[in-house]
Amino acid sequence: MKYFLKQPYIRSLVLVSFLAFQLQILSQEKPRDMNSLKKHEVKIDAFDLAFLSTLDVSYERISNNNMSYGFSLFFNFKELEGYPEKQAITPFFRIYFFNKQDFGAKGFFVEIFSKFASGNNEYLNTLSGLDLEKATYFDVALGFSIGKKWVNKSGFTFETSIGGGRNLGLDENSPSFMFRGGFSLGYQF
Repeated sequence: MKYFLKQPYIRSLVLVSFLAFQLQILSQEKPRDMNSLKKHEVKIDAFDLAFLSTLDVSYERISNNNMSYGFSLFFNFKELEGYPEKQAITPFFRIYFFNKQDFGAKGFFVEIFSKFASGNNEYLNTLSGLDLEKATYFDVALGFSIGKKWVNKSGFTFETSIGGGRNLGLDENSPSFMFRGGFSLGYQF
């Protein structure tokens, strides 16, 4: 071993390799501190607002690398054919997958949620000659959805998701199935 280290080209090669290794270590990014990153996000469902005359706003709290939780508030301003909900609050929990960043809340996600909704639902009244009648309801639903979120460096977000769930049947006038999804624009701060 001493013979190889006495050769000038071997010593130079070892020195250059050592320096290159040190520079590589120094040039790697340091992990970002969780306390300095954006942990809050507000968003609005742009599709609902533009095409359905409804308002769906959400708040999401980013808890760690791959999880978040939050809630959505939904208001329906017009009576829409086949859309019985008038207002709803939806708490949710998300797990993000396939994220190669130091911090989550972007990429593919799976969401579980509960939905507390009220509205007007049509039902078939067999006593009055098979007429459709409307009845108000309040029910709780459990469900899941999948989606994907993109975040730019400024903190603006775009999200698309789709899912659904079943109402628990607390009210006999409630629909049995409910939908959750849309195209949302938001901002992380």
